Amino acid sequence: MGKKTLLAIVVLIAGFFLYEPVVDRFFTDTSLTVSEIEQREAGDHEQVVLETEQLAVRFSADGGQIVSARLKAFTGTDGQPVELVSDLLKTRGGIEVQVPGVFENRGNPSYRIDQDDGQVRFTEELPGGVFFWKAYRTVGRFGLLFETGLENRSSETIEFASGIRIIPFYGIGTDDDGEAKKTRVAWAGRTEDGVQREKAKALREPMAVGEPVSWVGLQNRYFTQALVVKEPGERLTVSPLGGWQVYPSLDSSSFSLAPGESREASFSLYLGPLIPEALEFHHPGLSGIIDYGTFEPLGKGVLVVLRWLHRFVSNYGLCLILLALVVRILLFPLTQYNLKSLREMPMIAKEIYDIEEEEQDDQAQTEARIRPLRKRQTQAMIGSFIPLAVQVPVFLALYQVLHSSLELRQAGFLWWINDLSLRDPLFLLPALMGGAMILQQRLTSVNPGDDKTWIWMPLGFALLFAFFPAGLVLFWLADTLFSVGQLSWIARKEARA
Repeated sequence: MGKKTLLAIVVLIAGFFLYEPVVDRFFTDTSLTVSEIEQREAGDHEQVVLETEQLAVRFSADGGQIVSARLKAFTGTDGQPVELVSDLLKTRGGIEVQVPGVFENRGNPSYRIDQDDGQVRFTEELPGGVFFWKAYRTVGRFGLLFETGLENRSSETIEFASGIRIIPFYGIGTDDDGEAKKTRVAWAGRTEDGVQREKAKALREPMAVGEPVSWVGLQNRYFTQALVVKEPGERLTVSPLGGWQVYPSLDSSSFSLAPGESREASFSLYLGPLIPEALEFHHPGLSGIIDYGTFEPLGKGVLVVLRWLHRFVSNYGLCLILLALVVRILLFPLTQYNLKSLREMPMIAKEIYDIEEEEQDDQAQTEARIRPLRKRQTQAMIGSFIPLAVQVPVFLALYQVLHSSLELRQAGFLWWINDLSLRDPLFLLPALMGGAMILQQRLTSVNPGDDKTWIWMPLGFALLFAFFPAGLVLFWLADTLFSVGQLSWIARKEARA
């Protein structure tokens, strides 16, 4: 593989990872698509709080909405508990209930609040004899049971031609724009199609889901808001909100209420971290909201190994180094074949070049001598690329998992790295990784003085990885150093042969 080809690969990889950040910075419309409702003064409405072991949810009588949902065990960049309610719309929160044609977009009505142990209830008498209520009750560590209902207290039948609309979230709280750009919406239908996902920043217009859903959730890098639909028949629409955010809405079918008749609906609300066990405890199948990437089984396997290692080693940085060693051991036969082929290819290329120089006047003799070398060269190329075809899914799974693993969030390593999920603030790890890759390339180069690819390609990767999470860079650095050791061992065996 020539110098130009290797540099082209570096450019393509860099373009793949840098395309979206450039588009986000210069071409993404972040203006809000939902207007604000006139906000009242803070002292004009009553507020109440429900708390679980890990969650504190604050409600307002002004709209009967969730105005804050904080996770007690997780802190944000401001040092305060993580806030899951987006601050894009100061006057809107969850869960908003609309009855099209009866009441919707009417500002924030003031509800009556009734609170007892672990439950809060909002009620309102609507014009026309309709009594409306919604209630929340704590469930587990990160959950709320949400119930809402209408009662016809008039003397005539009331038609609800457009049903009831539930809007559970207006975006999800994020620490910064970088995290906001990773916002996704996910949902699961009631068929066997599995979990569907959409990047919030890719949504330009309302998107209607053509089947009833069992749950829908918004997620940032580490946390999610998810609403579980207990009754079938709710139709989902996901709409752009602006600021790299979206909001889902669930619409029921039409119905009517005779005098004295009522209609109720219940939902389960999860406000917490993307931890499989916590999600499954809240609702079976909800852990499907976690995106392990294309190679999901590998991703789950990586997490299992990482958590197992952490039982014995308290530092997640050391766990990543040990994980790199585990992967290297498991793939040893393949990597050994790969590295031998990488060392053999430049040697064969040099032999071919020397023969061509010696036999310039005898083309037939040149071809006769080169033919077996071409065969060896093809075998070496296959030997270098087939093992990589097996390794690539592993590394892609590692990238997906390590980039979004809650375990690495705010996990320190050495004195200057106090968060493995963020980039190295001093860029020392990328520099060390570049140096290790230079050494690795040097061990596979026959004439390092004539070919500078072994310098420029690692430098390109070091620049590319400079803004990756430090945990990913650390893993790649450890893997590269193990590769260097393996190459040195191969070189010594060849020298003794």
